[in-house]
Amino acid sequence: MMGEVCQKMNNENKTERELVSLTKENDKENRHWIYWWVTASLLPLAVIFLFSWSFGALVSYQPDALVKLFFLFIQIGFVTAYFIRHGLREAVFSLWATVGLLFLLSLIVPYFSMQSQIPLDMRDLSGEFGTPLYLFISCLTAAWLLPGKWRWIARFIFALLAILYILLQFTYIGYYTITEALISVNMMLAIAQTNLEEAVSYINVNLSYTGIIAGTVGLVLLTFLIFYGSQFTFMQKRSVSKKGRVFLLLLFLVNCSLSVFSVEDTRIAHVYEDTYHTIKSFGEYQQILQNRRNLRIRDPEILKRLKAAHDGVYVLIIGESLTRDHMNVYGYKRETTPFQTQIYTDPEYTFFNHAYSSYTQTVQTLTYALTEKNQYNDIALADAYSLIDLAREAGFKTTWISNQSRFGIWDTPIGAIGSECDDQYWINQYVGTDVITKDYDTALVPYLEKIDPNNRRQLIVIHLMGNHISYWDRYPGEFYHWPEDPSKVRSTEEIMNDEYDNSVLFNDYVLESLMNKLVNYLNADGVIYFSDHGEEVAERPGHNADQFNFTMVHIPFWIYTSEFYRESNPGIMNLIYSRRNMPFSNDMVYDTLMGLMGLKAAHYDPTSDIFSSAFNKDVTTLMTMYGNIMIRTDVEQLGESKEQVDKIWNDKRIEKGLSYYDWGNYKPVELKVKEGPPVENEGLSQRK
Repeated sequence: MMGEVCQKMNNENKTERELVSLTKENDKENRHWIYWWVTASLLPLAVIFLFSWSFGALVSYQPDALVKLFFLFIQIGFVTAYFIRHGLREAVFSLWATVGLLFLLSLIVPYFSMQSQIPLDMRDLSGEFGTPLYLFISCLTAAWLLPGKWRWIARFIFALLAILYILLQFTYIGYYTITEALISVNMMLAIAQTNLEEAVSYINVNLSYTGIIAGTVGLVLLTFLIFYGSQFTFMQKRSVSKKGRVFLLLLFLVNCSLSVFSVEDTRIAHVYEDTYHTIKSFGEYQQILQNRRNLRIRDPEILKRLKAAHDGVYVLIIGESLTRDHMNVYGYKRETTPFQTQIYTDPEYTFFNHAYSSYTQTVQTLTYALTEKNQYNDIALADAYSLIDLAREAGFKTTWISNQSRFGIWDTPIGAIGSECDDQYWINQYVGTDVITKDYDTALVPYLEKIDPNNRRQLIVIHLMGNHISYWDRYPGEFYHWPEDPSKVRSTEEIMNDEYDNSVLFNDYVLESLMNKLVNYLNADGVIYFSDHGEEVAERPGHNADQFNFTMVHIPFWIYTSEFYRESNPGIMNLIYSRRNMPFSNDMVYDTLMGLMGLKAAHYDPTSDIFSSAFNKDVTTLMTMYGNIMIRTDVEQLGESKEQVDKIWNDKRIEKGLSYYDWGNYKPVELKVKEGPPVENEGLSQRK
């Protein structure tokens, strides 16, 4: 009996020990599971912080960005621990193979940002790191809500999202390969200016077929790897309880919301948003100008002073995509500017040797050049008067003659300003929808005959198509001068330079034709010619701000003044002559032209008028690229101090076999007044 009792007690003790041991094992297993959860959550989060530090983003913490990433990896860690707890080793490998590939792809933008010296903050990085992983985890939670084979639907959706994401990353790679820059607002605005034909031409010039094929193969291969690698993650067969389904549904909705927030913090989303607002502001500016037409200066004293300005016929000629670095008159080796080279020493003309564009794209440049808004003031564009506004207030008849479209996608501000003129001639209806040029710029000349030469109070604006890409579409066959040996095999760069130089030669002839009419028919008192921006000829597009170099902002700038004007305004003329070598930017054209016309009573800043004694800009303060680049950094052109400017300019001319100019001793040359050869519109653009 005693033995039975002892045996029973031993059995009870054994059972108790077994229960204690089992409990300990369960506790150990639970702790083991939690350890895996913590490790799989915090370790990748630490890696993210390491990369964030490498990309310089840790100086700008944003709590929401950190919370977003923390919540993401808490979930990935939980899924990892769940798979480990249930012995699903293949699913663990599948999960992290997918996460690893997506994470590596997300490093592309931060890496290129660092190479391009574009700062990113923690919110930017959370968008880049989190977007592909949140898309993945959203699809994964959706898959677990579905029964059996239906999980293929969620997996297929994930594959489609992966294709789009990989395609975007490859776009970043392709753009960086061409431009050594990251996709930006400048690029998006450039896209808004182009069309399929020009885009295809751009790709043909800059991307090899090998690169395109390699990119396509890479896209397909990576998509396959991600799709194949995710199979065990999506297709694991364990069912989820009802409570688990409710929890997963809530988690799915939260992840979808966070996916949207992640996408909003990506580089491409920021660029798209900024581009949208920019284009929208351009569109709104049209309405602003329309409303302003009914707003007049009410101050009778100011109106009296404006209307008291001397009569005169003034002309503003706007070139397109012309860099002075390809103009013989500015020292270029080829004789691309016979007319301008001849008039260079004519006392009626003054060439400015160091003019810069305020930006590398037309809209941004002319929006400033044609209004009182510039890089050096705080005037809001919406409040800025245009030169047409002020001329109209002063009683000048205004005329706009353009070989560009009235309202292209990107031309809205410019077209809106031009549409305020009394008379308007928009002869090219193709630009803005295509790259076809219906007429060469010589077609603008006859329109000058529509202007009354007896009206001595006029402002005329002429907007050329000039040298805009495609260069070979900008000149007729009569001006095909380069290459000298057409049979020679040429590189792409040589072809581009030859075609551009031909267009520069024709542009010179256009200017000669215009000046013949302006001087001999309209008896113009003052003519200002400048280009909106320069051009890096061998690049496509040749004025992409993301590829900035100073050639893109080196522009021609010269002024013609009649004998009557020179005799009537000796003070202004002395300043004009003395400032030929002074650097300045073309966003000051508005104030300079208003000063030239004597419209100084209102909406005029003499400190931005290069022909004013109050002009206060010099090589140490002038800017380009909307104030982001100082002109003084163009050391090759300007030297390290303003005292070197004149010496360097003349030394360069001597090196290139051109004469040294004594600026105080002009030798007049006779203006060519003969008509040039007729030009037939039979260029490439006119071929159907």
